[in-house]
Formats: sequence, structure tokens, C-alpha cells
Amino acid sequence: MATKTPFEGNTKERRREAVKEKLQFSELTLRHRIGVYAIVLLGLFPVFLTPLELDAFRPVLFFMMFAMSWDVVSGYTGQLSFGHAFFFAIGGYGSAVVTTQHGLPVIVGIVLATVVAALGGLLIGIPALRLEGPYLSLVTLIAPLLLYQTFILFSENLPLFAPQGLGGTGGLPTQPPQIVGFAQDAMVTVSGNMSWALGRYYTAFAAFLIVLSVCYAVTRSSAGTVFTAIREDENAVRSSGLNPAKFKIFAFVLAGAVGGFAGAMFVHAGGFPNTENLLGPGRIDLSIQVIIMAIIGGMGTIVGAVAGALLFALTTEIVNALTFTIPILGIEFAALDPLPTFLLAMLVLVYLPDGVVPEAIRRGRRMRARYRGEEVPEPEPTGGNSPVQSTIQKYREEINDIIGRDNK
Repeated sequence: MATKTPFEGNTKERRREAVKEKLQFSELTLRHRIGVYAIVLLGLFPVFLTPLELDAFRPVLFFMMFAMSWDVVSGYTGQLSFGHAFFFAIGGYGSAVVTTQHGLPVIVGIVLATVVAALGGLLIGIPALRLEGPYLSLVTLIAPLLLYQTFILFSENLPLFAPQGLGGTGGLPTQPPQIVGFAQDAMVTVSGNMSWALGRYYTAFAAFLIVLSVCYAVTRSSAGTVFTAIREDENAVRSSGLNPAKFKIFAFVLAGAVGGFAGAMFVHAGGFPNTENLLGPGRIDLSIQVIIMAIIGGMGTIVGAVAGALLFALTTEIVNALTFTIPILGIEFAALDPLPTFLLAMLVLVYLPDGVVPEAIRRGRRMRARYRGEEVPEPEPTGGNSPVQSTIQKYREEINDIIGRDNK
């Protein structure tokens, strides 16, 4: 009986079998197994936490989603977005307005808000056709500031879209219907604090899994390879016959959709739609925090964004718990928040430019090699080629080019 060669047989069937083989847990690499264990641990958090602690941890899942959204466009393509909370606010406010002022179901509100946020990504991504580097980053910085002023200008009425207004800085007049809650307008009505906390947590956890799956699939596809190539050498991508601008726009649209979806889920899973929650107290605070999360965990690694968000939240919680008075200064250590977290980000940039996750993977491989008696892999020469260093170098060259043009 003749044996089929790899090029014979049903192509779809062979692809399906290849995917099944890759998804087998025994075939996963160590870092992917650790990732699976971490996701399972997140899913089991309710076993270890009280309802109050569980509900306090829930926002961290949204931080993870926000950080992944930012990493898609900035960590992979190197196009720094300084106003990424624009997408979160579009999604959160959009779904809240649709459900509270137009009476549409929660699911419809989330879908519409995700689409509108994706269109917002397209609106910001279009300048990528003509702008790059600092100029494009400036556009992203202006977007949330304009949105903030929109909330104030149309606080009482936005014709057609929000007849009851956007509420200004205080937020919308009413809390949008919840996916899980005590009220009768919730999709799933529960009684008891534990059921309430579990419902809200697993709603956020389900949204986290969706965002993680989408971001991971895209960044591991051929599009993700092009994203990385744009960050490393845009001219090389252009010379290969690909249009970098189109991939930049796609990255912004994807990041906008993911960020909008996370923002919409946030307001229907316990979060209140106001400027402080969705933009930050200082209008761009949340945008800056998201950047710090990705830098700490490791830019250009979706898992790094997740780990960075967790470390950021943990550091913030520890700082707020330290209430001792600092000698000479005469102030409580907790009052310094968020300076210690920013200092942590600076230390990571200096000593771990790749981020915590890539460095942990490298060291883990060396430890495993020593344990097995194998040859210890040599440290990979960075040479300024980490995502952070590549982005910084790219921006430095573009700024020098701008200064050079101005001096002519």
C-alpha cells in the first residue's frame, strides 16, 4: 500500500490535523504551558478570594485587556500611541449611551460600541498614510483631549446620539444595565454577594479570554510578522512590495476594536462610565499607565502586556498599603503614588529593556538547560533590537531627520 507524501491528500484535512497537533498540551513549549497554567489560575481565583477581594481584582483584568490593545499597535508596529484611552472611552460611553438612552439590549450596545471604536481606530490610523513617528503620536495624544472636551460641551444633550447628554466629567446620569447584577434590568439577575462577585468576575474573565485569543492569533499570523517588520525596518517592508501604511491602519483598527470592546464590557461588568474611569483623572492618565504596563511586561509580547498590567496593579496596591511616614519629607509613602510605579518602569527600561517576561523566558531556558545537563544557551545579543530599543531608535532617527530639515 502506497504511503501518501506530505503534498498528497486533502489540504484542509492536513491543515486541520496540523492545528490539532499544535494544540495538544504535550506538544506545547514550556512558556506556552506556563501561560496555560496562568490562565487556569486566573480562572480559579474565586476559590482563593472573598467576594470583596474578587471584585477588587476584577478591574485588573480590564487593565490587561487595555494593555494588550495598546501593544498590538505600539509594541508590534512601533507606532507609539499616547492617547489610547480614546478607544476605551469610545467603547464605554458608546455602549452605555446606546443601552440607557436608546433602550437597546446590552449585547447590541457592546457590538455597536466595538464597531464605533474600530472606526475611531480608522480615523486615527488614516494619518499613518502621511504621518509617522512623533507626528503620528501627537495625533493620538490629541484624540482623548478632544473627546474629553466633547463630554463637557455636550454634557446635557448631544442631538440624535445622546439626547440626555454625556454628563460632563461626572459621567452619564444613570448606570448602564449590567450583564450580571441585582437589578431587574441585568441580563442575569442574582442574589447574594458571592453570586454577584462571581458573575462580574467571570464576565470580565470571559472578555479577557476573547481579547487574548484575538490579539494572540493576529500577532502570530503573517500580519503580525509584518507588524514586527514595520517596527524593525519600514523601508525593508516597502521594498518587499508591501504597503506599511495599510498594515498600520489595520493595527489601529484592531487596537481600536479591542480597546472599545474592553471599554464596553467594563461599563456592563461593574464599571461606571465617567472620564476618570475611562480616560484617567488627568485626561491622559490611563493612556500613560497602559504604556507603563506594556513596558514593564515587555513590548511586542501580548503575554508581556498581561504580566505588566498585573505587576502594575500589584505595585500600586503595595504602595497604597504602605502608610508609614517618610522622615524629613513628613508625608505618607502611599501619597507618593504613582511615582514608585513610574520608577519601576524606569528601572525596567534601564536594566531589563526587553521587559520582565522576555527576560524571565531567557533565564528560564538557561536554568532548564543547566538542570538537564545540556549546553547553556548563550545570551542573545540585543544590540538595540528589543522592541523598546527599536522604537526609541526609530523615533530618534525621525526626530533627527525633522531637525535636519528645519536647519536647511
